[in-house]
Amino acid sequence: MEFPEPMSSVVPGLHGRVLGVLARTERPLTGRALAGLLRSPGSPSGVQKVLDDLVTNGVVVAEPAGRARLYTLNRQHVAYQAINQLARLRESLLDRIREEANSWAVPAKAIWLFGSSARGQGGPDSDLDLLIVRPDDVDDSDPRWLRQLETLSAQASLWSGNSCEVVEYSDQEIRDLISHGERLVAELRRDAVPITGSTPRQLLNRKAG
Repeated sequence: MEFPEPMSSVVPGLHGRVLGVLARTERPLTGRALAGLLRSPGSPSGVQKVLDDLVTNGVVVAEPAGRARLYTLNRQHVAYQAINQLARLRESLLDRIREEANSWAVPAKAIWLFGSSARGQGGPDSDLDLLIVRPDDVDDSDPRWLRQLETLSAQASLWSGNSCEVVEYSDQEIRDLISHGERLVAELRRDAVPITGSTPRQLLNRKAG
């Protein structure tokens, strides 16, 4: 999955990137303003050609505004639902991971997305990094627990197309990381996206020890 611009995972090229921007806002945009919102550069002329094509097909609506034109996604178009779903691929992935984790017989203390995918920087060759906090009363060799981790990792890889890497710590080990001032703690505080269970704020802002 292209985490910065999920639409591009299915609609490659400038068309997907332009549609992704339009799907994320209801505010009318000029072609130049839209080009400035692309996560990876696109020339104003290239964006304009894409917009003209989308207007011709009725997917985008253009309204005059003085000497400029303002563009919005046509939310009445039959393609809108599919476009919106593609624009929300990242959220849909997190929803699936949450649903799977919430069905576990041995619940996790917390599951967070972290790393480049959490920062919205990961591409199709990037790992999907999940940090899973194990309750202290669950042994790390518990077969039920291990099966859950293996299943989630395999499923998340299938759902996203990215290799899923699971990093697991017990709740006490998280406390130890805080106590030792490990760099990972600062990274998690800055970037981690909560999926289920306790949030990074709840677990990482505790007193060390």
